[in-house]
Amino acid sequence: MISSGGPLWTPARVDVVELSADLYRLIAGWGAASPGWVQALALFLTDALLLAFIPVAGFVWWRVDRRARALLAILISGGAAWVLTGPVKDLLKQARPCRAHPVRTVELCDEVGVWSLPSGHSASAAAFAVTTAVLWRRAAAVVAVVALLEAFLRVFIGVHYPHDVIAGLLFGALIGTIAAFASKPRGKRPPPPPSPKAAGASLVA
Repeated sequence: MISSGGPLWTPARVDVVELSADLYRLIAGWGAASPGWVQALALFLTDALLLAFIPVAGFVWWRVDRRARALLAILISGGAAWVLTGPVKDLLKQARPCRAHPVRTVELCDEVGVWSLPSGHSASAAAFAVTTAVLWRRAAAVVAVVALLEAFLRVFIGVHYPHDVIAGLLFGALIGTIAAFASKPRGKRPPPPPSPKAAGASLVA
């Protein structure tokens, strides 16, 4: 059984499931064996996909919901998910998989003491995606694919176990759901003003 280097199942340690470790070695191995341009693209996308949600938030505000709360909900949810994974990582103290397994990785392994569970990138992507999907349902499929791709790439470049990114996705989805529903207006919206045709018809009547 692979562990993070300390006693099993204590509050500050998480035992790594063997299946997750096997999947990590498989997927990270694909990454290490892939062509150079694929590796470069993966490294670029792992950050670019998160940044892409900034213009998406602006588009949602412009086309769907002109309330500032809607715009802030998308942006803040992603940032909050990223920040809140920090204390969880410090509590669980699970080492990066590239520290525990002698495999080549696309991205250089972080120094000792940089923890991996849950994945901050995956949590942030999921929070962005869920908040966007709740506010703009037409975008749900697209943003879900982006979040899942972000999670896969974190394993592909060798910095996370599969269970790291799954935990990150679930954590971020929770944050995103809270942010989206907190941004919704309280009470009923006032009815829209009558159109000119409707107003004219009422006068004639």
